[in-house]
Amino acid sequence: MKTRALMRLVVTVSLLAPLLLSASSAEANINGLTVHRRTCSQVTAYVNYDGFSGGTAPYFIAFTVDLDNDGVFGEVGEPTQFAQVSGNGTPLVVGRRLTFRNQREGTFIAVTAYEVDSEGFFVGGPLEPVRYSCTNRPALNATASNTGITPQIAVVARVFVNRVEVYREPSASSALIGGLALGQQVDVLARNARNDWVQIRFGGGTGWIMWQTQARLSGAFSQLPVVP
Repeated sequence: MKTRALMRLVVTVSLLAPLLLSASSAEANINGLTVHRRTCSQVTAYVNYDGFSGGTAPYFIAFTVDLDNDGVFGEVGEPTQFAQVSGNGTPLVVGRRLTFRNQREGTFIAVTAYEVDSEGFFVGGPLEPVRYSCTNRPALNATASNTGITPQIAVVARVFVNRVEVYREPSASSALIGGLALGQQVDVLARNARNDWVQIRFGGGTGWIMWQTQARLSGAFSQLPVVP
């Protein structure tokens, strides 16, 4: 089965799922990332959207953060917010507020944004991040992209059934090493060639889950390494 056929997005109020794929050939349609009101637990970010998007409608602009300064955005504990846009040619300024666990004053927090279509292909971005040193007192001045880096977008699995079994290898005949509960989120590290199993960070090490009927994925799925 083709990878694209497996990757349908289901959108709820605050979740884009199951996964976001690699960039399509469409021209980038977002730019001008800025952050405005920001503290050690919250930041508001905006981008300029030109109103036109390639791929399959509807389209979504995602805003996400890097809290541990590893250059990977949207890991577990690093929230992502999605804004739906129409692609009807109407330019917009699109923004979202991101709330996260309180960081120590002086901690560096980075923010980026990207655009995807309804089948999960990147339409624009990810944009060069904005990085700021946080204070508990809100900073209100607008700050534009300032890092000079291309961010990586993490893949996160969120369980939507009562329990997902975790195995040592991508096979139900391998050793069972634990389980994930309803609503639990874990970082995804790799995938198998058939795209039906993903390797996750689990119990201080790694494990594998059969995700397609048990978990929703968000992030740059096709950029994951493939483990034979």
